[in-house]
Amino acid sequence: MKEPPLRTPVRWGPVGLGTVSGLLVMAVAGFAGTTVLSLLGQLGVATGETADWAVLSLSLIGGELVGGYVAGRLAGKPMPGLPGSLASLGLYAVVASLSLVRGSPAGILTLVVFALAAAAIGYAGGALGGS
Repeated sequence: MKEPPLRTPVRWGPVGLGTVSGLLVMAVAGFAGTTVLSLLGQLGVATGETADWAVLSLSLIGGELVGGYVAGRLAGKPMPGLPGSLASLGLYAVVASLSLVRGSPAGILTLVVFALAAAAIGYAGGALGGS
C-alpha cells in the first residue's frame, strides 16, 4: 500500500539551524543598515523614521529568506519548503516576542498577517534551497 507524502516527519535540526542563520543575517543586515543611516544623519542627510522601518523590514525579510533557504537546503527532499516555512516562523516568533515585550502595539490580526508572510517567504527560500 502506498504511503501518503506527508508521512515523512519534519527534521528539526535543519529548522533550528535555519532559524539561527536567519537571526544572524537579520542582525548583521540590521546593524549595517542602521549604521549607514546613523552616518548619513551625522553628515547632515535627513533620514526619517521611514528609513529606519525600511532597513529593519528589509533585514527581517532577508533573514527569513536566508533562514528558509538554509533549512530547505539542509532538509532536502521531499518537501524543502516546509522546513523553510518553519524556520522563518521561528525567526518571526523571536522578533515578534521581543517587540511585544518592548511595548509594540501590534494587534493579533497584524501578528497573524505577518506570520503568514513569514511562512510564505520561508517557503520560497526553502524551495530555492532544496532544488
